[in-house]
Amino acid sequence: MEQKANLGDIFDLTFTKFVTPIVVKIAFIVVMVMAGLAWLLFIIGGFSSSFGAGLAGIVFGGLAFLMAVLLYRIMFELVMVIFAIKQNTDRLP
Repeated sequence: MEQKANLGDIFDLTFTKFVTPIVVKIAFIVVMVMAGLAWLLFIIGGFSSSFGAGLAGIVFGGLAFLMAVLLYRIMFELVMVIFAIKQNTDRLP
């Protein structure tokens, strides 16, 4: 049975455990928070300019938020696939 990595494994100089799955989860949360804050700033900046720009900020900022989260999700999943491939090839005879 495989053991899960924890944050203390960052300082493991033998590299017997991978911390990337934990880092990817934390990084994705950070990306979502930052994208949400950027969307919020885009809306506030738009409404401070004009009502139409604020509405455009809601619509286009929402689309930009979704695209950013989607692209980062795909990127992080590709990283995780590489680690899954490594773990599966370790099990081969």
